[in-house]
Order: sequence, then structure tokens, then C-alpha cells
Amino acid sequence: MTTLPPFARVIKEQRDRLHMSRSQLAEASELSYPYISQLETGLRKPSRNAARAIAGALGISVEDLERTIPGDTKDRSQVQEAERFSDQLLSARTGARLAASAGDGSSGAPGSREDLIGDIIDLLEEFDSSERLDVLAEVQKRAMHRMMEQRDR
Repeated sequence: MTTLPPFARVIKEQRDRLHMSRSQLAEASELSYPYISQLETGLRKPSRNAARAIAGALGISVEDLERTIPGDTKDRSQVQEAERFSDQLLSARTGARLAASAGDGSSGAPGSREDLIGDIIDLLEEFDSSERLDVLAEVQKRAMHRMMEQRDR
């Protein structure tokens, strides 16, 4: 028996509680059905933008939903912490807690510094782990070059 990752479990169970189909969640979050399916079955890790959209569609705070995503899935303590938090979200009092957080589907202004940094990290994770430092160094080099050009104008 395979168990779902905490994030996948939370979105599936909350979607079921709201009597939403995957198609309805995809439409409400403006994400594709295949992507929702992959997230819900644990095949993919969500981007920050996807987590934000899903949180809004399910009436869960972004902060709460993001706490169900371990930073490093190979670090057992991070996975256990995400599992514990997802259990709290889905506990008997979940209905009241989730209802109270409905409408709180964003964590700050879109495009905030924290959101942009998260997006950059999500993009870096698209690269093979052996390439990430080289990619990050190249990004830093190009950014510095642009800043120098702007300064000289």
C-alpha cells in the first residue's frame, strides 16, 4: 500500500469534502487537469503559484498548504513534520479551521519578494541537481552584468 505525500493527501481529502471533482478543482484553480492529477497522486511537487491557486480554490490558507510540502523529501524529519501538519489540517476540527481560513487564499501581494524568490527556487529545481549550482552561478553572472549596464546608462 502506498501512502500519499502530505500535500497530495490534503488536496485530495479537502477536494472530496467540498464534493469537487478533479476537473472542478482544475477549473477553479486555473490549472490543467493532468497537472492536478499528478499533484494529487504525488507524482509532482507543486510550484508556489500552483500551491497558491489550489489553496484559493480549496479555501485553505497558502501558508497552511505550503507547510504540507517538505523542503527535502529525502529528509525524514521534514517529511514527518509535513505529515504531522497535514494530519492536523485534516483532523476532526479541520472543517472549522478550513472554513475560517477560506478567502485567505494568498500570502501577501502577488509578485512579492518572497513569492519571486520561491518562483526562482522552483525554476532551479527543474534542473538536474548536478547542474543547479552552475545554473545559479550563470544567473548571478547575467544579473550582475545587467545591473552594471543599467548603472552605466
